[in-house]
Amino acid sequence: MLKRVHLENFKALKNIDLDFAKVTVLTGFNSTGKTSVIQSLAFIKQSLQRKEISYNDYLLRLGDFREVAYGHDASQPVRIEVALDDGPGEMAYSLETSPEGVEESFSRGGERAWSWDSRKEGVIEASGRLFFPLAAGGYGGGTYATDDYTGTLSAQKALLKWFEDALYLSSNRGFTRYNYPLLAGNPSVEDISNRAGDASALEEWLSNLILYRLNEAKRFPEMQKRLDVMAARLAKLGVEVSPHVTDGPSVVVDLVEGGMWVSAVNSGYGVNQSVATVVLGSLSEEGALVMVEEPETHLHPRYQRTMAEILLGMAQEGKQVLITSHSDHILQTLADLAERDGLGEDDVRVYHFEKQGRETQPTRVGLSDRETMAKLFA
Repeated sequence: MLKRVHLENFKALKNIDLDFAKVTVLTGFNSTGKTSVIQSLAFIKQSLQRKEISYNDYLLRLGDFREVAYGHDASQPVRIEVALDDGPGEMAYSLETSPEGVEESFSRGGERAWSWDSRKEGVIEASGRLFFPLAAGGYGGGTYATDDYTGTLSAQKALLKWFEDALYLSSNRGFTRYNYPLLAGNPSVEDISNRAGDASALEEWLSNLILYRLNEAKRFPEMQKRLDVMAARLAKLGVEVSPHVTDGPSVVVDLVEGGMWVSAVNSGYGVNQSVATVVLGSLSEEGALVMVEEPETHLHPRYQRTMAEILLGMAQEGKQVLITSHSDHILQTLADLAERDGLGEDDVRVYHFEKQGRETQPTRVGLSDRETMAKLFA
């Protein structure tokens, strides 16, 4: 589970620390850096996948280092530190990057296990190359400060797998075409999470995932329970998902509304945008981080409240949810559910982002503080 993120000089975020709960909501005015928090995690995910610093890839297209650096000051490094609770203790990965190179470190239980600095004298390595994916694969190098190589290797693999499983859904996540090419193989949620930044790829792989998963239920009954949960959540939004194969071969995703089918691209825009969140969030594995930008997009207030219930349900299945939101309906519903079920700040946490000059400062808002929450949207 994600416990903490520290960011320095990343976009609008000069120096912030955030602690995370099972459901964490980032709210505030536009252009205050809420999405930047999610993007910092997606940036590490795609960089680890490429084994080098990657500003422009399958999840994000950030430009260059100067675009990413706070105040466009290329003389200051960008630093991201991510801490997870791995059960017995905490593990943390720190990445510092600049045009001159990268510095990484990995810690367990607050003690540094190893460090790597591509800028050190005598290091012959591409300046943007990342050491962590190699270390997690069992390769040597770096400077180790621990003798527990086996435990460190196991923890590194767990953290790398956590990043691989993390799901990022940007604000562009709806179906925009009537049909999509039928893929030869069975896609996984992880396959889609590695393509979620490319809207056309997300749509294509998501349509195939829905088709294959519904067919799998006939052959693998263990899938049925998860699919039933997914279907029940979609039903709360007034739809049933019904994919089929047509000429091409290609996949068409229909949404059944009130007993009548309509292709997803011709469905209501808010529901169309919500299918990816519900399907991928429901089918993600336990322990996965599900990150969604504004899950309330174009939904009626009643369905916004329903979406809040769905997201909390995902967290209660053992997943972790991180969202940005401008919806008081989302926040008030989470507050109502927290009060009803006796949930605390380890379950649901809210941060309000506000700029002071050019610098953003997040403030934690208690769910029980209804007066402050109401003022956020006044």
